[in-house]
Amino acid sequence: MSRFIVVLGILFSLSFADELADCEAGNIKACHNIGVEYYEKGEFEKALEFFKKGCDGRASKSCFAISEMYHSGNGVKRSFSEAVAYVEKACDESDDPENCDKMDRY
Repeated sequence: MSRFIVVLGILFSLSFADELADCEAGNIKACHNIGVEYYEKGEFEKALEFFKKGCDGRASKSCFAISEMYHSGNGVKRSFSEAVAYVEKACDESDDPENCDKMDRY
């Protein structure tokens, strides 16, 4: 069982390294995925860094993630104006009307 856990850890490390290299090469989806991984670990400052790269690259999911961080105050000072600004950007960057519908909650 412990070998299985070690192998999973190695695979995760390699996958993370690949995602990081892809993000640095301009793959915005990879930047968003790294942000999600950091967010799930509770490393909000690092998550925000990668979500911003994604959002700056026009990834609406990253913009929405930043909006949620400001709305809830996770890793940033809670700010409804920042939350609204980022959810508006998510709406503008997406063809998905669901992102625009989320603006109503703010």
